[in-house]
Amino acid sequence: MNHPFALSALLIFIIGLAIDLTAGDPPERLERFYPVVWISRLMYRFDRVTERGNPRRERLLGAVFTVLIATIFTVPCGALFLLPWELYVIVAAPVFKMTFTLKGLERYARGVITANDLDSKRSAVSKIVSREVSNLDMEHLNSATIESVAENLTDSVIAPFFYFAIAGLPGAMLYRVINTLDAVVGYKTGRYIHFGWFAARADDILNYIPERIAAVLILLAGGKMHVTKPDKRVHLTILAMSSVLCVRLEKIGHYSVTGSGYDAPRTEHIKDSIHIARRSTIIFAISYLMIMIAWL
Repeated sequence: MNHPFALSALLIFIIGLAIDLTAGDPPERLERFYPVVWISRLMYRFDRVTERGNPRRERLLGAVFTVLIATIFTVPCGALFLLPWELYVIVAAPVFKMTFTLKGLERYARGVITANDLDSKRSAVSKIVSREVSNLDMEHLNSATIESVAENLTDSVIAPFFYFAIAGLPGAMLYRVINTLDAVVGYKTGRYIHFGWFAARADDILNYIPERIAAVLILLAGGKMHVTKPDKRVHLTILAMSSVLCVRLEKIGHYSVTGSGYDAPRTEHIKDSIHIARRSTIIFAISYLMIMIAWL
C-alpha cells in the first residue's frame, strides 16, 4: 500500500512526542526491555571478547561492531515501512519515542533540584554527568547540571528530531545507536582509546549540525542572539545556555564560561534551564509540524 509520507511522518512525530510528554521513559524495572539498553549490552558483549594490545585491530573491530549494531537496529526500522501506513504509524510512533527523551532529561535535572543536602545532590548529579562529583561544591554541582541539560538537549532531543526530519525513523534510530555507543565506548583514554574511536568520531559528525541548531534554539527560547566565544572548546549549547541565563558555568580543569555580570549557578538557574530546553523543543516541533502540514 502506498504511504502518504508527509502524513505518516507528521502523525509519528506528534504521537511520539505526546508519549514522551505524558508517559516518559519506562520505569527502571522495565528498562531491560528498552532498545537503548540492548544497544549498550550488545556493545559491552563485543567489548569483552575483544583482545587488547593491537591498536590497529582494536580500531578495526570497534568500527565493525559499531556498523553491525547500527545495522541490527536501523534496518528493521526501515522494514516497518512495508506495513500498511496506518499500522506503520501505530508501530513506528512508540519506536520513534525510544530514540529521544525530553521528559527523562527533565526528570534527572529535577532530581538535583529536590536534593536537600550536599551528598544527595552529588548522588543526583552523578546520574547525569560522567565527571567525578565527590569533591564538587554546591556551585559546581549546579553548573554541572545546567551544562548537562544544555548538552543533552542536542543528544536527547534535537538530534533525533533532526534525523527523523531528514531520514525518517531509520535516521532517528541510527543517531540513537551511534550516540549510545559513544556513551559506552567513545572515550579517548584507557581501555577505549582505540576500540571506541569510530563511535566517538561518528557521534561528533552526526552532532555537528544538530548542536548548532540546538544552540540557536536556546538563544531563541531565551530571547538572546549573541554569545561570547570562550578561549577553550565548549559545546555551543553550554555557551548559549550560559549566555541566556547570565550564569557562570565551569568544568574544573577543562573550561569556564563567564561574562560581565554573570551570576554563580543556583537552583533557580537549573529550573530556568529546564524551561529553556522545553521551549527549545517546542520551537523545533512547531517549525517541523508547520513544514509537514504545508507539504500535505
